[in-house]
Amino acid sequence: MNGSRPKVKAESEFVYTNKFTQKQIRFAPKADELMATFEPVAEGDVVASVMEAAGMSVSEGINLERGFAVFRVPAGQDLAAASASLESQPAIANTLPVMIDDEGLTRYFLPDEFTVQFREGVSKEEAERIIVAQGSRIIAEQRTPGYYTLAVPEGKGLFETLRVFSDLPEVAFAEPSEAGFNDDLYLPDDPDFSRLWGLHNTGQSVEGVAGTPDADIDAPQAWDITRGNPNVIVAVIDTGADLNHPDLVANFLPRGSEDWDFADGPDPSPDDTNGHGTHVAGTVAGVDNTSGVIGVAPNCRIMPLRVNLTAGMNQNRADAINFVASHAVANPSRRYVINCSWRMNGDHAGVHSAIQNAVSRSVVVCFAAGNSNVDIDTTPQYPAVYPEVIAVAATDNRDVKASFSNYGTKVDVSAPGVNIYSTYPDDTYAYLSGTSMASPHVAGLAALIWSRNPTLTSAQVRAIIESTCDNIDAKNPGFVGKLGKGRINAFKALSATPLPPIGFQLVRRFRFPQPNNGSSSALAYARRLRVAGALRPALLFLTQQPFSENIYFLNPSTGAVLGAIDPVDNDTVGSMEWDGVNIRVANVTVGAGSINSINPLTGAQVASIPAPAGRGEGLAFDGRHLYYSTINRIHVLNPATGAVLRSFPAPGGQCRGLAFGRGFLFCGNSSTGVITVINPVTLVVRGTITAPGGGAERVEGLAFNPATNELFIANQSENLIYVGVVTL
Repeated sequence: MNGSRPKVKAESEFVYTNKFTQKQIRFAPKADELMATFEPVAEGDVVASVMEAAGMSVSEGINLERGFAVFRVPAGQDLAAASASLESQPAIANTLPVMIDDEGLTRYFLPDEFTVQFREGVSKEEAERIIVAQGSRIIAEQRTPGYYTLAVPEGKGLFETLRVFSDLPEVAFAEPSEAGFNDDLYLPDDPDFSRLWGLHNTGQSVEGVAGTPDADIDAPQAWDITRGNPNVIVAVIDTGADLNHPDLVANFLPRGSEDWDFADGPDPSPDDTNGHGTHVAGTVAGVDNTSGVIGVAPNCRIMPLRVNLTAGMNQNRADAINFVASHAVANPSRRYVINCSWRMNGDHAGVHSAIQNAVSRSVVVCFAAGNSNVDIDTTPQYPAVYPEVIAVAATDNRDVKASFSNYGTKVDVSAPGVNIYSTYPDDTYAYLSGTSMASPHVAGLAALIWSRNPTLTSAQVRAIIESTCDNIDAKNPGFVGKLGKGRINAFKALSATPLPPIGFQLVRRFRFPQPNNGSSSALAYARRLRVAGALRPALLFLTQQPFSENIYFLNPSTGAVLGAIDPVDNDTVGSMEWDGVNIRVANVTVGAGSINSINPLTGAQVASIPAPAGRGEGLAFDGRHLYYSTINRIHVLNPATGAVLRSFPAPGGQCRGLAFGRGFLFCGNSSTGVITVINPVTLVVRGTITAPGGGAERVEGLAFNPATNELFIANQSENLIYVGVVTL
């Protein structure tokens, strides 16, 4: 930090226009985090004393060299009090709430500095004159010409200053000075990862050949979405595998007593005496650990099936493929991919039939295109030319077709296949090249896609792989249209993979302990509630009756009444939530516009916070925020103060029941019976659930048990509580 920091004023309007996109952006303060800047003299022990004096801890991180930190607001303390507590410390210069932007993303802005890019043609002297004229000063002159980090003028606010600078004709754009935390994409700690250019190519030299950055399958970005699922099995039909290799052993599917040696070997174990199969297996699903390498799908399982590729029989290979098909039939909860990095001299009905059999059982089958540098349209390479398989050509670390790789219109995709580093027998590693090395990249990607959505068919998995390739025609002008759809891109493929539909399986139902009288009903789930002297889980239930407003404690498994209390002074409750200590209730008529806390032992009201005016038809708590529905709008509230952090329209136009679970908000439209599941931060719809039962008031209350993934639905028309297991 260059010089002392200015003292900036607190603001209430967090908005500015991004001149680069011509978009006005509004922000809402995050209720539980504050960004703070330090005076230049602040040191590590000073920061520790600040945390102790203010009763706060650092949340996302701290940068003493740059002079800022993010602090966690203590539970029950509001932002204003927390900010005042921090700013009373001599080492603290300024504070600003961490912001939520209009896309639901968390932003970490420094309160007393911002950045400005001046338009091209504005001289350095003119830019710096403008800066001084506006009462600002330069903190840092960035390497980009005309780009500065500036101090907010003394006594001004950050957003106020942004609006002033954005209005200047000489300014291309002005925006907050923003910190990022933990923004790195996942890169494994396997020591030889830098050799795996096919997964992550930064232009590094491999075997003396410098690569082209991003000529890879974007594996680290893909791993931020999924690294695989052990219920997805990749059958590597090859020379077997080193069954004790430290980078493979944890990912082998248990063999049991099955014979996995299809090479007429003396025993059923598929031990590798060649090395080819071990190498292929490592590329598919090498273990994510602290040694050696990592595979494309490091959390998936490998089924090594040994065949003789030196002098073996094609029918044995057909047997191996059919064996995988039979596994797929016997294990419907699993998904199977086959990788075959080998060729045959000609068409073979047994192998072709086995491939068709496997594909008909929704198995994805990948084959190497071959290493003869020929057009397989005119010189067929079997089994790669069979339409049922994904035929894979090989590229080098510059996205150029490998000199040896076959090509043609019957090639489906390309993948890295030159100088591929992977596992090798006797706990070693080796570089190998070939379409044999390209094909397992594709098989691993198929496994990742199925890990993200196991409801897809094999045809859908294949379509996603092919439709999301990077076009490499420009790098291969002599092979346009003959390297398939391009080089595979795992990140694009997983980004294009739809999540599976939300599952809902009805498991039981039970009657309301008290019939409804035509008004609201409410549900909440308590993990640990003291009932009759014992702590136990309980389903909280209320349905309105004149002069008989009771909160019932129900056995969530049977619906049996465990106890009840009268919520004193709350006679029109429309929604409830359990906060771990008290029962929060919201009323629909008398008292609407507030959320009250009820003692679960006595029923007495012990606290209250204001809430937006309107019928309190839905209430949910995620551990940090309260979600409050007034039928057609959902508000996000600070649970300590009731301050509205943001609000948004109810999905489908109506929400009479709310619940939170597994990171999602369940919003119930009672008249349609549709429960919309959304991400409460991004508001992206994850899917919908159709409530069981009938009537015009099918979802008057919702509750969620995270331990069992059970969703409780109060159907007021039928006076029934339905319970179903949700699969997200």
